[in-house]
This record gives sequence, C-alpha cells and structure tokens, in this order.
Amino acid sequence: MEPTYRVPGLRATAKDCACVLALQLEIMPAVGGAMLRVAAPQLAIAPSAVCDRQAQPLARISIAAWIKRLHIGSASLICFARAVNDTPKLAALLVATQVMQAPVSMALVAAVMALGGLIFARRVAETMSLRVTRLDPTQGLSANLITSTLVLGASQFGWPVSTTHVSVGSIAGVGANALNWEALRGVLLSWLATLALAAGIAWLVMQNL
Repeated sequence: MEPTYRVPGLRATAKDCACVLALQLEIMPAVGGAMLRVAAPQLAIAPSAVCDRQAQPLARISIAAWIKRLHIGSASLICFARAVNDTPKLAALLVATQVMQAPVSMALVAAVMALGGLIFARRVAETMSLRVTRLDPTQGLSANLITSTLVLGASQFGWPVSTTHVSVGSIAGVGANALNWEALRGVLLSWLATLALAAGIAWLVMQNL
C-alpha cells in the first residue's frame, strides 16, 4: 500500500510522486498555415508506479522523502521555540533567588532540559504522537509548524506559554476526525491537577517557612 498524504488543494490520496512531464500540444494554424507541435511542462502528482511509466520526466521528486525532511526540520524548530520560551522561565527562578548569574543559569537549565528529554521523554512522546489522535505525515508536519509559529510568536511579545499545551492543541486540531477523547481527557485533567497541586504545595511551603 502506498503512503497517504494531503497536498494543498487535494484530499487524502495515495500519491507519492510529483513529476514534471513534457506535455505535447498541437496548435491548430490558420487556413493555409503549418501545424505546430510544442512541448509544455505539466505538473503531475500520482502514485510512484505512474511516474515510473513516464519515459523522460523533466523533474521528479518523492513527496514522502520531502515530507520526512520537512518533518525533521519542523521538529527542530519546535525544540528551538521551546528553548526560546521555556528556558528563560526556569532560569528566571534561579536569577530571582540570586543563586547564580543569568548566563550560567540559562546554560544549566538548557543542559538539564536536554538530559531530561533524552532520558525520560518516551512516555510523554508516545501519548502525544500515538494516543491523542492518528496523524498522517502531513498532519504531523502541520501540527509542528503551527506549534513552533505560535510559541515563537508569543515569545516575541514576552508571553510565557506552554509548548506542551500548544502542541496538544495543534495535534488535536489537525487530527480532529480521529480524536481519542479518553486520552485527551486524561491530558486535560492532568493540566488541571498539576496547576492546583503546584499552587497548593507552594502555599503550604510558604506557610511553613
């Protein structure tokens, strides 16, 4: 079975090849003139087997390969956006308590975030990518671009936002037709619970200092 993608202006199809073909056009002349035959380029998006049957396409690309490259790039952009918005939030706590200087705290927080992502991120990644909804490659790419754009945009205004919240919203939006409401409800309840617990524990700690 061939991969399924969404291309701008098209619904889901099983077309993985984009090629430029030399389309032969015949131009009817005026009375007494000569018949003209010219080759005009035409973009064709079709299954790979169709592209394989073309004698000499002017150009050919694999949609699957390009989407994979773009997906890696968009995921890297999310990492950058997260660093822009999340690292200052955590570093600000160290600076405010005068534990260490701003440059040192920023570097320390970034290193610890990277280490935590490498060691403990698997279960969260599985929930985000597999449990909330079913995504095809194009939907995943769209969710990544939406998330990174919103987080970077908020950062430009100095607004602290949750990359996780934005990412879950993007994933749920692009995969709305196949949402796992039980998994999404669990995510939403975890947000409410951690907000209340953080406020309550912080209040209790301050009362006992």
